[in-house]
Amino acid sequence: MPFSTACSTSLSNFEAGLNYKDVDDPAVMVSFPIKSAGGAAAGAAIEGSCLVAWTTTPWTLPSNLALCLHPELTYVQVKDPAKGSVYIVAEARLAALPGAVPKAKKSGEKKKAKEGEAAAPAA
Repeated sequence: MPFSTACSTSLSNFEAGLNYKDVDDPAVMVSFPIKSAGGAAAGAAIEGSCLVAWTTTPWTLPSNLALCLHPELTYVQVKDPAKGSVYIVAEARLAALPGAVPKAKKSGEKKKAKEGEAAAPAA
């Protein structure tokens, strides 16, 4: 049900459809360093890494006390070669991490091979 937070009332379908615009919400990705991890085997692989969180309510970040991981999701570690940092992110969200997945080249950008060389495969 459409709701007006300003008036604390529900809105009719007509009111909800008035002046509707698609807007870009502020969103940020923040990395949180892992200070210590439980268990010797897991701790050695994770310590020094950073968990990545994405939010559309960045003004709430100062009050965050913890990050939670879903027990049924798969998480991966990704190394940023430019910074040397290691990030932990849900595998399903890997493509949303800037620079984690190489961008596909446009069809006109294929590198032409010199005579006698094989053409570079498309990414």
